[in-house]
Amino acid sequence: MGILAEAMHSALDSLTSLITFLSVRYSAKPPDSSHTYGHRKYDSIGGLIGAALLLVTMSWVALEAVIRLIKPVEIEIGIIPFIVMVVSIAVDAERSRALKKAASITSSRALEADALHFSSDIFTSLTVIAGLFLVKLGIKAADPIIGLFISILFLRSAVKIAKDSLMDLTDRIDPSLMDEIRKACSDIPGVIRVNRIRARSVGNMVLGDISVLVDSGMENRIPKEISKRISERLRKDVDFIVETISADEEIKEAVKRISSEINGVIEVHGIKISGFNREKKVSVHAVVDPDIDIVRAHEISDALERRIKEIPGVVEAIVHVDPADLPSLKMTDKELADMIRRELEGRKIDDYEVILESLEVFDPPWTVNVRIVLPKSMPLKKAHEITHEVELIVRRILPGASVTVHFSSYKI
Repeated sequence: MGILAEAMHSALDSLTSLITFLSVRYSAKPPDSSHTYGHRKYDSIGGLIGAALLLVTMSWVALEAVIRLIKPVEIEIGIIPFIVMVVSIAVDAERSRALKKAASITSSRALEADALHFSSDIFTSLTVIAGLFLVKLGIKAADPIIGLFISILFLRSAVKIAKDSLMDLTDRIDPSLMDEIRKACSDIPGVIRVNRIRARSVGNMVLGDISVLVDSGMENRIPKEISKRISERLRKDVDFIVETISADEEIKEAVKRISSEINGVIEVHGIKISGFNREKKVSVHAVVDPDIDIVRAHEISDALERRIKEIPGVVEAIVHVDPADLPSLKMTDKELADMIRRELEGRKIDDYEVILESLEVFDPPWTVNVRIVLPKSMPLKKAHEITHEVELIVRRILPGASVTVHFSSYKI
């Protein structure tokens, strides 16, 4: 019975090897228009078919073994069965070696499983030889018992292969693998938090997408580092799409959400964030009803500041209150730039007539960059006084704006 189980299994090996060959061949094809992730799942399909064949065959062997235990059959053991099993061991050893070598070159899960499969065959062949010796010694029940033992071993192997193949085909992934991916991301300097991980195994490759919160300025460096760390940790080929969310952007979204919950705040704009890592300072303009008194305006700004400082990583918050009827709130950057230009161009400051070289207005509550042209012979102290006066003019037009005034010189 042990030899029958081994013979059935060996016959099945030929069919399984053919299936493995075809599945590996198709899975090696590059991605195309209809298989944008590639063809690696053919590996899993081949494994599932092989497992199904093994389940059917070994179930029959197990049933036959049970029948022979109930109704023993006379068996004559000669030298030939021993020779057959020794040859079988030699063939399995060579096949296992060749498949392991191919698996290491191609990183094929199907080939690796097949190599392991043939390695286990050596053990079962040795078990069959032991059974033959026991039968030769007169222990006739050893034959069906060995056959049943071998069939159970291969049934367990078939169930495992089928389970792994189904996991791949249904995109189920081992939770421990997800933990390893999360640890690989969290250990990278600059990663504050892992927001989301979605992954799936396809053969020896792990595909997926990750969303991480990172320190500002690290958005471009982190994705490559994440893929590298995951590949090193899992010892697999990986292909991840990494979404990086700047810590500053998350704080801005939190400020907008909080402001909508503060009674009296119509909207916020001009959110500016400074500082490093977990010590951020937030400045924001809150638009309120222009008819409220100063006390109420302070209550609103204080309430908003307290809530903003509750955001993780924020250590300081400054709220500027703007009345809703402020004209500049309804103007575009270009309209504001034109208004400032009209105020400055040709304006007399002492005996100097302002000459504008360039003017930029952007990012409410506005950053204004002004460049004026001054005579080359003008004393530096006088030049400083004029640039300061230009800055004050701009600030009167746009209260709370960040204003920078530069000067160039021309030869008189």
